[in-house]
Amino acid sequence: MIRPDDSRARFYRMFFALAAAYNIAFAAWAIVWPRTFFNLFGMEAPRYAAIWQCLGMVVGVYGLGYAYAAWRLDRAFPFIALGLLGKTLGPIGWVATVHAGEWPIRTFTLILFNDLVWWVPFGLFLIEGTRAGTRLRASAPYLCAAMNLLAALAMPLLLLPGLETVRDRAARLDYIEAHPVLWRMGWGVWMMAALSLLGFYSWWAARLRSRFLGFAALTLAIAGVGGDLLAESLYVGWLPDDFDRIETLARLLTGAWGNTLYTLSGILLTLGSRWLRGSARACAWLIWTAGLALGGFSLTGNTTGMAVSMALLFILFCPWVVWIGILDRRRVS
Repeated sequence: MIRPDDSRARFYRMFFALAAAYNIAFAAWAIVWPRTFFNLFGMEAPRYAAIWQCLGMVVGVYGLGYAYAAWRLDRAFPFIALGLLGKTLGPIGWVATVHAGEWPIRTFTLILFNDLVWWVPFGLFLIEGTRAGTRLRASAPYLCAAMNLLAALAMPLLLLPGLETVRDRAARLDYIEAHPVLWRMGWGVWMMAALSLLGFYSWWAARLRSRFLGFAALTLAIAGVGGDLLAESLYVGWLPDDFDRIETLARLLTGAWGNTLYTLSGILLTLGSRWLRGSARACAWLIWTAGLALGGFSLTGNTTGMAVSMALLFILFCPWVVWIGILDRRRVS
């Protein structure tokens, strides 16, 4: 059982409160403006708007359950278990709907934020106190390093021909249209890397003595992940349609917004980790410098600067995260 003052308890409450706020906001949106979802995704609105409004009511009821789970963590298990079941069935239904041609794939943005992003915190809570849960939490740095290494490899192998670093716009469009599976697989790897980074930051924040720094760092990381995942869902679902507008927006969301907030979160975590000394601390500052540079180059659209700073960032970050995991294990042993 998690102690009420344990850092993991605070973080679970934070995630469940966020899930409650999201569900209630989505419910209000669906009930008050039932046709805007369909207009946003370029779909024909249902003849009977009340069907969508009723779905919004159901989502809102789930939100009340998550709010109770955040308040009474000791009684949260059934609410989170039912929530995870719903968030597993939702994507299955979405795949069937898209396969049948009833919804376009660009609605992936909806299923990503409604369901997929909650699998990790909900699932970790449900296995809390088990040997599997303990091992999974202890492996957070190594999973993060592995997923970000895969993301770094996916960039040149799967994504590069469709990115702004290729100056020929027509060539980028042709690649995305000709290789949709590879394109979406590549961004799927980047989404998993983003979620693994949030897991690593949560692991790291739990080791800080300062609750304020840990909470602030995790808040920044969550905001960064939100922008990052939104950008990647646009890459997956919207391109090559409306190419110019979506490509620029996605770059700003992932490179300028998401990456900068990740970097600021890492800076706070570094400042709060007095046990991080010497070469490991110096390497951290090199990483954060590269991260800030990437954010600045993404904001201005400097593709050469983006490529160089991203390469430096990943070359340093992936082995450094493993190093941090080893240092922490030695520190507590």
